[in-house]
Amino acid sequence: MDFLYISPEFPPNYAQFVLRLRDAGARVWALGEADFYDMPEHLRSAIAWYVRCDLSSPGAVMAAAEELLRAKATAGTPGHFDMVESHNETWLRLEAFLNERLGIEGLHPHQIDRLKKKSVMKKVFQRCGLSVARAALVKDGSQAMRLAEDLGYPLILKPDEGVGAAGIHRLTCPEDLERVLPQLAGEYLLEQWIDAPIVTYDGLADHDGQVLSESSLVYGSGVLECVEGRDTFFYVHQAIPDGLTLIGRELVKAFGIRRKFFHFEFFHRDGVFRPIEINARPPGGPILDMMNYSADMDLYAIYAAMAVQGRADPVRGERRYTAYAGRRQRPYALSHEEVLARLGPALVEHGPNPMIFQEAMGQYRYIFRSPDEEDLLNLAELVFRCG
Repeated sequence: MDFLYISPEFPPNYAQFVLRLRDAGARVWALGEADFYDMPEHLRSAIAWYVRCDLSSPGAVMAAAEELLRAKATAGTPGHFDMVESHNETWLRLEAFLNERLGIEGLHPHQIDRLKKKSVMKKVFQRCGLSVARAALVKDGSQAMRLAEDLGYPLILKPDEGVGAAGIHRLTCPEDLERVLPQLAGEYLLEQWIDAPIVTYDGLADHDGQVLSESSLVYGSGVLECVEGRDTFFYVHQAIPDGLTLIGRELVKAFGIRRKFFHFEFFHRDGVFRPIEINARPPGGPILDMMNYSADMDLYAIYAAMAVQGRADPVRGERRYTAYAGRRQRPYALSHEEVLARLGPALVEHGPNPMIFQEAMGQYRYIFRSPDEEDLLNLAELVFRCG
């Protein structure tokens, strides 16, 4: 199998996809913006050939893909690639572009809006009979003011197509909206504020859209609150909340998720799940590793087996609560050394975050697990206790 991987160096833990694909028998060819020799040696050695290019330029990407195809032919494996993937939402449209231009099975450009535009997602949610927050696209300033009056404050203003908290504004009054409107570029969605905890339905679907693995996150704070300076805390639940599995699997089918990870977010209040948005990728940062820790599994290897061999066994077995705590540059009651000592055997990973993650995820991360939810929450309280 010849696998074309986009941006293999980011985020750093996703190098494991390339390693597992290689171990499963795939030849991995790659495009990216990083200098080849800036990537770690174990990643470089797992790539058959790499071409550096500007991933935001379709012309540069096609030239690079053609260079890879020539390298493939020279290596004795002529023909196109069997699969294209990046596991990074930034390059989802690029993945579809390459599939179309190179004649590869997978997502094509006409299928992308439902996976990228929040306004289109809402229509799919509603067709599935799910309640969503009221919202509409912002067309101009006067229409936005009228819409805000109709929806009522507080409100959320967010890009119709965007990742994480980038470009999101919380509005509490007309003056907030007036201040933000001149800054807007592109399509924005104005949405009523929902005060409810956020949970997720995350997993991996196979070639037929059958769910191979499923998990659920509980957020201590939303991404916007974390960017605004709140400590970052969330955890993988030991079990998926009642009713969410059925809704999540229905949405996997409705959005046509195949051969891909997925990350669906919901407001959850009084047993009712109101979808926020979906992502056709793994949940960000270290969350895939947290899912692995929660069940002692290897989702990188499961994905590689599904991609290369066409099948993989569904994940079953006992799970543990697995938490992420991201500390910031502020005084805490316990020093780093004291946190390590108090977490003890519950700690499975710790270290500084990549600079690009620090605004939302904190400067330093601690990942720990426990079979008991109360014990996990008590450990988190120790990590975040103020000095």
